[in-house]
Amino acid sequence: MRRLSPLAVLFLLLGGCGAFFEEPLPDAGGRACVQDSECVPNDCCGQGTAAVHVSDGPSCAQVSCTGTCPLAQVRCGCGVPLCRDSRCTVAVATDPSCQ
Repeated sequence: MRRLSPLAVLFLLLGGCGAFFEEPLPDAGGRACVQDSECVPNDCCGQGTAAVHVSDGPSCAQVSCTGTCPLAQVRCGCGVPLCRDSRCTVAVATDPSCQ
């Protein structure tokens, strides 16, 4: 069984969305990662649908978010970007509201 990163564990404890499972990327390409901090959502304001390497991530500095979704998470807080097997992926909550 794989261990979740400390970020994913913290998200699970604070978010209360239930357990997580790792969702594989449709395309295993892209830049290699070494640690979770190298992976970010592929869109700003919690609207991302996948994780990408921080070098390939969107520039959100000039984006004004409404605050309704966690900024560094995917699908409005239902997922956390992680580095697994040297590629960015997402740990997704299994709570019914996140399906």
